[in-house]
Amino acid sequence: MPGGWLLGPMLVAILAGLCTPVPLRVPNRAVRVAQAAIGIIIASTFDPSSLPTVEANWLPIILVVGATLAVSVVSGILLARHTPMDKQTATLGTLPGGASGMIAMSISLGADTRIVSLMQYMRLVFAVGSAALVARFMITANGVPHSAALLGAATRQPLSATLASAAIALAGAWIGPRLRLPAAALLGPMLLAIAARATGIVHPGWPIGIAHAAYLTMGLYVGLLFDRTSLKQAGQLMPAILVSTAALIAVCAGTGKILSIVTGCDPLSGYLATTPGGLDSIAVVALGSGSNMSLILAVQMMRLLTIVIFGPLMARWILDRAAKNAADQIVL
Repeated sequence: MPGGWLLGPMLVAILAGLCTPVPLRVPNRAVRVAQAAIGIIIASTFDPSSLPTVEANWLPIILVVGATLAVSVVSGILLARHTPMDKQTATLGTLPGGASGMIAMSISLGADTRIVSLMQYMRLVFAVGSAALVARFMITANGVPHSAALLGAATRQPLSATLASAAIALAGAWIGPRLRLPAAALLGPMLLAIAARATGIVHPGWPIGIAHAAYLTMGLYVGLLFDRTSLKQAGQLMPAILVSTAALIAVCAGTGKILSIVTGCDPLSGYLATTPGGLDSIAVVALGSGSNMSLILAVQMMRLLTIVIFGPLMARWILDRAAKNAADQIVL
């Protein structure tokens, strides 16, 4: 399976979380280290020759991002209308803009953080799992031997390149949060490593064992977010959440097909570019399938930045509208 070192631990961790009475978690520091390592791996696949393709197709990329945002908002409104969920909870739960960011916003906007967490992480697990299955199917259908698909951009690195990569990861992990980047532990090292490679300073990369450890850590982290308590709390909302999640993934798959036709990229790259999973997790699957990483990162990062910027504004607007409607009903 492409991304097998992430998907396997994720599935085992989900089962462990459901079977153990005490919630299990991966330490936040370990998750940040894994994200920084994956950021370096992604940067090592950066190919400047593919940038003209992204530049020439900026309009369809923007339209794809806008369509995903619109479908997410409509899905949230429908959930709020047909379930006991309030509008701000439903909106933040359906926006694919980084689970941790949406959960943090839910606290300050008065949404139900437990439901937002469940919706975000359920979408993440289903999106990553379906992306890995689609990648596996397309690799087989295209006649490409699975052994030829990269598990990640990890090779035998000279010690100097590994040390330089470690220094870039540390610097990026320090700079990212100070620049208030979304997914800072991932994007900080990734952007710094891309700059280092583009200028010819160093070709970043890791020995394969470090890549495996990073993927495994992220898989455990995502899987252990589910436990019996969170699923019991969801209860009656589960069918509606599942339908909403499946519909969002299906619509994004459709936009991915359109993107592949317009840009001329392969269908798998179009699918992975638009699927509503976490940037770090989808990047691991993409690395393992030999897809067009530049296009995938361009679309995923643009969507992430757009939703992180406009998501709070939309949720606040929905909250204000709800408060105004409640005040009008009291007056009447």
